[in-house]
Amino acid sequence: MARLLSLLLGAALALGLLLLPAARGRELTASEHGWMTLVLIAVCALFVHGSGFRFRARWLQAVFSPWLLWPAAALATGLFWRAAAG
Repeated sequence: MARLLSLLLGAALALGLLLLPAARGRELTASEHGWMTLVLIAVCALFVHGSGFRFRARWLQAVFSPWLLWPAAALATGLFWRAAAG
């Protein structure tokens, strides 16, 4: 169930990143690009977890844990949203 939620969250964030800049009708600033990079890394990590890939190294298993990924993705998205709104 956690893998499915990671996959769905990653897809939702990817769709949001695809549609948000076009919906605003203006170019992204340098700071917005920086925050968007963090969101894209979070999306990639969510897709890795959601696809079912399992790491052998313990530290990578911890990094790609949903308990770390979901809050990190939410934080990166919130920071990007704040930069885009302001």
